[in-house]
Amino acid sequence: MCNTPTGDTQACVEQCIRIFDSGGGLVRLTARNLEEARNLCNIKSELRRRGYLQPICADVHFNPAVANLAASCVEKVRINPGNFTRDAIEPPFLGLLENCRQHRTALRIGVNHGSLSRRIMEEFGDTPEGMVESALEYLRLCRREGFRDVVVSLKSSNTRIMVYANRLMKKRMLEEHLEAALHLGVTEAGAGEEGRIRSAAGIGTLLNEGMGDTLRVSLTEDPEKEIPVARKLLDLTQDRRFDPEISSKTKYGRRPSNDLAFLGGDRLPIVVGASLTGMKKEESSPAEPDLHFIPDHQWTEEVNPPARYLLSAEVWMRDSYPQESFFPLFDLRGFKSRSSQSPVLNFILAGADELEETSREINHSGIPCCLVYLHDGKQASRKAFQKMADDSGFSFPVVVRAAYTDTDPESFMIRAAAELAWYYLDGFADGIWLDNPFSGADLPASLPVSTSFRILQACRARMTETEYIACPSCGRTLFNIQDTLERIRKATSHLKHLKIAVMGCIVNGPGEMADADYGYVGSGRGRVNLYRKRSLVKKGIREENAVEELVNLIRENGDWTD
Repeated sequence: MCNTPTGDTQACVEQCIRIFDSGGGLVRLTARNLEEARNLCNIKSELRRRGYLQPICADVHFNPAVANLAASCVEKVRINPGNFTRDAIEPPFLGLLENCRQHRTALRIGVNHGSLSRRIMEEFGDTPEGMVESALEYLRLCRREGFRDVVVSLKSSNTRIMVYANRLMKKRMLEEHLEAALHLGVTEAGAGEEGRIRSAAGIGTLLNEGMGDTLRVSLTEDPEKEIPVARKLLDLTQDRRFDPEISSKTKYGRRPSNDLAFLGGDRLPIVVGASLTGMKKEESSPAEPDLHFIPDHQWTEEVNPPARYLLSAEVWMRDSYPQESFFPLFDLRGFKSRSSQSPVLNFILAGADELEETSREINHSGIPCCLVYLHDGKQASRKAFQKMADDSGFSFPVVVRAAYTDTDPESFMIRAAAELAWYYLDGFADGIWLDNPFSGADLPASLPVSTSFRILQACRARMTETEYIACPSCGRTLFNIQDTLERIRKATSHLKHLKIAVMGCIVNGPGEMADADYGYVGSGRGRVNLYRKRSLVKKGIREENAVEELVNLIRENGDWTD
């Protein structure tokens, strides 16, 4: 999506070209008023003159007249059911459908978690069910009127809500025999590693479940930088088929597991990985791993309790180690023939083909055990794991281990998040263990651990760093959101217990930041509103003072630490 003012034809054309040259297949521009809607024709004409034939989508909020005008010019119009009209839906919407039909213009029904209508909120709340009902009202009218050129999207900055809403939407569409393409996206994903991992966690989970026809990665960066991330996501999730048994969960519930030592039960998921002590500053991770795995060839007596260590069963049995800090890792054969075991906690490796046998062995052993499940990325393996995890007898904790050989850090993060997020979005697993043989050589040594923590945070399973819910900006944004996000990050990144939203405008800002503790929302040219939770606290602050005022607000509410 362009973030240039739609009234500036040349700026929009140049940015569209950069997006198309980066591999984008469609570009969206905001149309805030009739004047901007008219200028879409000029932008399109100039792009066609310069040889760019890709479709253009108009993004319209609040004003059906703007949507109708845009429909006469561009290939697609996106409307938001939450603010399309304040009155009866049918008259303006049916008029738009007829206009779209006349001009052969496609329509996107774009539901945002943060801007559901008051009527929907009163009946369903800001839930996946509310998002789905908001879309279905319009989609049923499309079917009644025989309008088929329609796309549906259900987006949220909360990846769990986004995934559940899309799964539920697919289910309801199948039940009601409704047809529409599905557009995927995580809104306000942020920038850098966090933005990429959060986007991959939400979009990648659904792509791996065989859902999605178009997608948009929303980063608080120049829009052309979104395209390579989206392309990698598509390349990593090819040849997946929709299976309703895999994509069935639409409400969160943590799988019950035994509370053992430091994992399972109601405890936060753990991270297993190499020790990060002494890591260079530029290789920093949100936190140290909870359990340090030491391969046999790297074993040293220079360990540092009270840190916890995972050793091969052979090394663990060779010497005596403090039982509260050192734990053995068995393969299935070694566990079945074990001569000794830890009275505190034992870890047992198993792949998908060993899952049932390993589960039986653990249950019959009568000793405290954690399964280390070897993730292989196959849909059939996921189905087998999900079936086993739904069994009430499968009550031991599970750590998911995955090894990837990507030598590009971005590809590694995207692949890991896209494949592993569902274990934590759906509450199946109690820990994560990422490996890469190139970490410390071609990749930063801290990358597997930092990616693990950020996957858990993206899935709302564990919070270890300040979370920034930052919109990618568009033509409605009246300040430089990238620079502002960086200034806010520098001032607040040590506040690891907080979620802070940085939003370009009031269209989706106050709603999408509903999960945030504090919000910084553009309210006009050079003016900012500050929020505490959902409440507007300070209004119309001058932009140059707004970051300082945000810090003061955090201090006033007792959430600041030095």
